[in-house]
Amino acid sequence: MVMRWSMALVCGWAMLTHVPGTCAQIVPASEAVPQQDPGYGLYYHDSQAAPNVATRWGYHDGWEDGRRDRNHGDDLRPQDKAHYLTPIDRGTHFGMTRDQYAQAYRVAYLRGYEHGSRL
Repeated sequence: MVMRWSMALVCGWAMLTHVPGTCAQIVPASEAVPQQDPGYGLYYHDSQAAPNVATRWGYHDGWEDGRRDRNHGDDLRPQDKAHYLTPIDRGTHFGMTRDQYAQAYRVAYLRGYEHGSRL
């Protein structure tokens, strides 16, 4: 109980003083995921209440990069994008290793990129 309160105080202080990344490891996954982007439901069937953090963020980042590339005429392959090469570890993802998270993120990123660059 004391540990939770001390982490909450540290996290609150970090948010007030704008220290980036300080609390990322203790934010519950359900609070740190984007809404489902168009086409997400074709591949994944999680919910906002029980999201798959890796696929939700991978698809979202791919969708955003694909839309940006489509609008600006960028012709880089999605496998050459920074988000694909180094998946950002956002929130908690219980039951997954970092490698499993990265693999799921990359598959979802490619699917999101494909949809975002074509719609």
